[in-house]
Amino acid sequence: MINISSPAECCGCKTCVGVCPMNCIEMVEGTLGHLYPKVDLSKCSDCGLCESVCPMTGDISERANRQRFFAAFSVNPEMRKNGSSGGIFGTLSEYLTDNGYRVYAAAFDKDLNLVTTCAESKDGLSCLFKSKYLICDNQDKFEEMKTRLQNGDKVFYCSSPCLVAAFKKFLGKEYENLITADFICHGVPSLRFFKECMEFDRKKRYGGKKVLEYSFRVKKKNGATPHYFSVLLENGKRKTGYYFDSTFYAAFQKYISLRESCYECRFAKRNRVSDITLGDFHSVENYLSGINRFDGISSVIINTQKGQKVWDACNPMLSFFELDIEKLIADKVLFSGATGRPKETDGFIEVYEKDGVEGVYRKYLKSAFYLKNRFYYSLPSPVRRMIKNVKGLK
Repeated sequence: MINISSPAECCGCKTCVGVCPMNCIEMVEGTLGHLYPKVDLSKCSDCGLCESVCPMTGDISERANRQRFFAAFSVNPEMRKNGSSGGIFGTLSEYLTDNGYRVYAAAFDKDLNLVTTCAESKDGLSCLFKSKYLICDNQDKFEEMKTRLQNGDKVFYCSSPCLVAAFKKFLGKEYENLITADFICHGVPSLRFFKECMEFDRKKRYGGKKVLEYSFRVKKKNGATPHYFSVLLENGKRKTGYYFDSTFYAAFQKYISLRESCYECRFAKRNRVSDITLGDFHSVENYLSGINRFDGISSVIINTQKGQKVWDACNPMLSFFELDIEKLIADKVLFSGATGRPKETDGFIEVYEKDGVEGVYRKYLKSAFYLKNRFYYSLPSPVRRMIKNVKGLK
């Protein structure tokens, strides 16, 4: 029987709920809206299935394959622009759909719930592009993907490391017709907190107009930060701003709204669970000259031979540079561990539980607190480069 003695022991994947034959596990809200499993002991048969699929237990198998690291971006300008970094996920997805794969990844539905979504052709891929900085609900997609794999269909699944690990435990064996990718993850806030922030900003920032679409990591021409966001309002207007002009995004960038398990993440290390690992490469200018990181550049780590084959097939669609992965690890550019728990976290939680989003906005997240950031981003690029190590600027 699944037994969570501490919030840090659960990543919120809900795999235990889906696998329970007695339907005796439900997810209940805890701090900051994060969900945790609760077992109805009167129905539990103690079969152990829930424990067997939990990604937070057991060892993570060592990879026999030598990892390789690439700095890369799509040679298609639109693909690069439409990705959070270098457009690598989009490039891989287009290649794989062209070769018969169904692509599963996170997308917002019409109600701004983040759910695992399937694209069966290139036409359905665009909603899967870009980072989404909150937890993704798998709904019944694990069962759907497993059935397709058993039927011989080809599946490409991209998600956070903990969810990929959960899916692999759910499968119980390796499938040759499955390709997986994870990404360098800093942690996830809850859906409830996201929705509450959207409602707060509707009243505070958008004149009462409902947010219909929300996009993280929007790229701007001559941009000064990788963290712009965009919203589409119900009146048809689209607004773009710095991350600190969005209550939710500002909290995420402070890392004070994450799950407790994220601060102790067992997957934030070199031993990856997927065939390919994707991420940003914000420090590219320290290793390669002539590349503007704000145009989009990705870290790509090839973890398996299966991943290498896909990467090799996509090479004609990419501009890439192989770098010494051991040096990047030594420089703490890669696999430097879980996101540290900020000292303000307990205070943030206390204020939130008492006064909600309004309270944490006033104390921690007001745009007025970011005047130095706004000033820094307004400076010409050469000046910013001279002072880019100023503490607190991203």
